Amino acid sequence: MFYSSLNKVILDYQNYNNFLFFKKKKENLIIEGVFGKVLIDIPANIFLIIENNKIFLYFNNNNLAKLKFFYNIIIFSCVGVLFNHFINISIKGIGFKFYLENNNLFIYHGNSLPTKFNLPYNVFVLDNGSVNSFSILSSDYTLLNNFISNIQKKSMPNKYKKIGIFLEKKL
Repeated sequence: MFYSSLNKVILDYQNYNNFLFFKKKKENLIIEGVFGKVLIDIPANIFLIIENNKIFLYFNNNNLAKLKFFYNIIIFSCVGVLFNHFINISIKGIGFKFYLENNNLFIYHGNSLPTKFNLPYNVFVLDNGSVNSFSILSSDYTLLNNFISNIQKKSMPNKYKKIGIFLEKKL
């Protein structure tokens, strides 16, 4: 067999098979859990097989750094689909506020017109009962951070004037 000349790592998720579901679709690994699903690109030099509640990762010794990175992404994504990644956002300043309408987040950040953000799939907003703070959660950490950075670009925090969009990350 072709894989016999390669090294392998086995991820045994038998104890968690009621909570986590893994699928391979083309060159992607799909991890599904209680709070959603995450799509991960499989690196070209790593071969992945899913059998009997185990994930087999085949690799060469010269691809050890990529394997460690890919392994950590799998583990971190499993945590995300089981517990969600969570970020608190507070908006401080005169005229700074937010509101949620349908699947859109509108943020007033000192300009006369609000900025509209379409919520991506797998990103949810929790209203904290205040127009100046809210929480965003997602099972996909990368998608969440990209969305948050787009929001924060509109009004970077100024700790001296105490205005802007401030973040507090939680796991």
